[in-house]
Amino acid sequence: MRTLTDVRYAGLACSLLLVAASCLAIFYYGIAMSIDFTGGSVIDVSIQTLATAPELQAMLTGQLAEWATVEAGNAAGLWQLLLPVGSPINDPQVIVALFSEQVGLPVTLNQATVIGPQVGEELYNQGGLALIAASLSIMIYLAMRFEWRLALAAIASLVHDAVITLGLLAFLGIKMDLNVVAGLLAVIGYSLNDSIVIADRLRDVLKARPDADIYSSTDLAVKATFSRTLITAGTTLFTIGCLLILGGEALYGFSITLFAGIVTGTWSSVTIASTVQEFLGLSACHYQPKQDLIDEMP
Repeated sequence: MRTLTDVRYAGLACSLLLVAASCLAIFYYGIAMSIDFTGGSVIDVSIQTLATAPELQAMLTGQLAEWATVEAGNAAGLWQLLLPVGSPINDPQVIVALFSEQVGLPVTLNQATVIGPQVGEELYNQGGLALIAASLSIMIYLAMRFEWRLALAAIASLVHDAVITLGLLAFLGIKMDLNVVAGLLAVIGYSLNDSIVIADRLRDVLKARPDADIYSSTDLAVKATFSRTLITAGTTLFTIGCLLILGGEALYGFSITLFAGIVTGTWSSVTIASTVQEFLGLSACHYQPKQDLIDEMP
């Protein structure tokens, strides 16, 4: 085997270790669900302060400190108070008055929204169905567009990216909300982007070099697309990095999900997608015309 093949399989071993570590993180820390899925009260308020959400959270005492969570809103000066289902204090006016007293600042109530547990469960189920439907649709497309072995390799790459991203979210304690689900759906699409490019080039190589072994053909396909992969991933990561740094707390979960997904998606296109199809026995003969069809040609 060539040097690149050795690198790909060493990367595969590292990927398997990362997946195992991510599974342990998910099992140990668990995936924290936001009020979007568990239900509760969301109170939007305005405060003119330079303090951060953790600093405001540290000022709370009593029942408010026990039940309320302070999060930054979508703009400067806007904040959210999140209270789960079962909170002993649920009157928005009372909560805002207590909050204003404890932080020592005037607080303006903008709006209060109550999300029932049934609505949260429905959102959770719909989000899961969206992820499953996207994965199955992509798998069917890849099986029709390329070859079932390449389709399974791409899906293995997708699962790898999703598990590692979820493991990172669990380790960092980032709550799963609708923004994170949107980020995961974007990761699914991006994860398959490089895998499809490599699969397309590999198909051309196997058709053009029917006598070459699968390892050298895969190496050639990876080399031919490597510069394109780095440029695409680099420019995308630069944009997401700016969003991660400058987007604020409200977009942090979405940004970190995209950033981790793009990094793992680029990595897995070389270490997972390009190696699993070799384990499944892909070879040049799967892209060569059948002999009986050749004999029938004039």
